Amino acid sequence: GVYDWNGSSRPNKLGDDVTLLGMASGLGSACAFEIGTTCYTAPFTPTPMTKAECEAQKGKLGIKRCNYATDYWAGAVSACGGTSKMPTMAQLGELASQLYKGNPTIGAMESKSGLTFNADSPIAKALNLNPTFYLWSGEEDTGSYAYGRGFLSSGTYWGSYVRNDSSGLALCLGD
Repeated sequence: GVYDWNGSSRPNKLGDDVTLLGMASGLGSACAFEIGTTCYTAPFTPTPMTKAECEAQKGKLGIKRCNYATDYWAGAVSACGGTSKMPTMAQLGELASQLYKGNPTIGAMESKSGLTFNADSPIAKALNLNPTFYLWSGEEDTGSYAYGRGFLSSGTYWGSYVRNDSSGLALCLGD
């Protein structure tokens, strides 16, 4: 199980206020949920990297450019262990299809309105997710933006989010 000792209050970060229990703690699968054979960790609010930290680690982490003194997307990349350990836009589309009633097909760079967020879906219940939020992908747009997917009660949209925005959440791909 995943336990957040201060509820929805930030930072919602593993090791700070989030603890893994039972199988999630290493006695079995570390996946918070799976879609197909892809394992995902619980969403968290990343701790930002400074521009200097980003520059020092960008090659190792798969980051192309560093523009901000406070870079939350780079912090998510670092927490996950690299851009390849974060979901792609296609995977975020698959996740979106699991969070809306009727499981609509949602492409990588596709926005859909007229949907109904399903708070009773197994993934939404397991992670205590309610709309409105967005998730970072591991895909960089520019040094100032990275791609992500927004989730609203009536639809989902893809976008390019400014990397110094603290309101984005991150997921990592598990092993």
